[in-house]
Amino acid sequence: MPVSFVTGESSVVRQEGKRQVMTEEEETYKLSHLDRKRILTAARKALMVADNAYHAWSPDKQERFRATMGKEMRGKIQCVLLGDLFDIKGSIEQLDEARDDMSHANINLLNWATLLTTGIGENYIYLNECMAEGKSLLDFTTLHDYDYADYLFQEGARKRDFPEYKGMNYYAWLHPSWVRLLIQEKFYYSTFTSLATYTLDEVKSAGDELIDKLIPHEYVDGKNHRKREKGGLLWDKKIDAAGQEAQLDELKSRWYAYQRERWLTLSEENVQEPAAVYVHEENWDDDPHRSFIFTNEQTLKQIRWRYFLSDCELLMAEFSVVENLLTEEISRAEIWLTENHRDIQDNFDSTVVKLRKKYKVVMSENALQDLSDIDPTDD
Repeated sequence: MPVSFVTGESSVVRQEGKRQVMTEEEETYKLSHLDRKRILTAARKALMVADNAYHAWSPDKQERFRATMGKEMRGKIQCVLLGDLFDIKGSIEQLDEARDDMSHANINLLNWATLLTTGIGENYIYLNECMAEGKSLLDFTTLHDYDYADYLFQEGARKRDFPEYKGMNYYAWLHPSWVRLLIQEKFYYSTFTSLATYTLDEVKSAGDELIDKLIPHEYVDGKNHRKREKGGLLWDKKIDAAGQEAQLDELKSRWYAYQRERWLTLSEENVQEPAAVYVHEENWDDDPHRSFIFTNEQTLKQIRWRYFLSDCELLMAEFSVVENLLTEEISRAEIWLTENHRDIQDNFDSTVVKLRKKYKVVMSENALQDLSDIDPTDD
């Protein structure tokens, strides 16, 4: 059964005499300062405003309503939540502007309440991905059902747009997905990914840092940066590598090919591994965030969206397995990069220019300003 809108204490709070004692998880939960009862009340009110019969429906009907409501109904619910939680009044058309002016803490508060009006299953899970018209998460029983359908769609799009594309075999969760859900009745952001993709993301991060040490470089404004173009402003940034631009380009080109080869090798190897789920608590700012890492296709077939955590618990494995794999793969990649850097410095002919199709990037003035405002010291 889905988590009900109750205002009782969380299961991680126990009674000791007349005093409530919080467990370690409760003490470290990043949104413990938020008023959970207030969130529940606002979500309950919003759903009642959306349809005054909502709370008289069966759990299945309520769930289908949350999963399949249209854009207009979602906007109506958002208006209620903004008014009830923040005393922000306005039309549906003013929602985006209202969100832009909200603090990060209030965004978390709103997202928690919104999850209770949109999520499905035991954990009120919500997938932050576009669905085909008329489709909802309820149309996919298991994670595999969704992921394989997405694979077929992406393959079809690539073959349509790039006639020379030869296609690739299916492997679990090629690209990470953003998810929101309740864990022990608390709001969490989450990333769903495969073991191969998670590993190569970490390898890429470590390798990019090493490349920056091997060939220090930075982006500088090109001669046409911010030049007015029809539809906006030109984005024209160039790499300054102190005369090593061609060598850097060659190393990055080889590095990209290396990552693709290692991802494919790991994906093929993981097909033979037992089904397993690894969970990692990510220390990202003030957001409660957990990554769920799935070994392979067989893992996805055993996990249902509506019973996500219950099914995951049966497949949980020690994260140390992932840590050991990361240590091995990062070491392998750093050795490879060092050797290829040495080869490029000794043997690469920087006077040979690779032929590449040039693209012109035109951005809106606001988008360009947003990029300019990013602190270069931030990761």
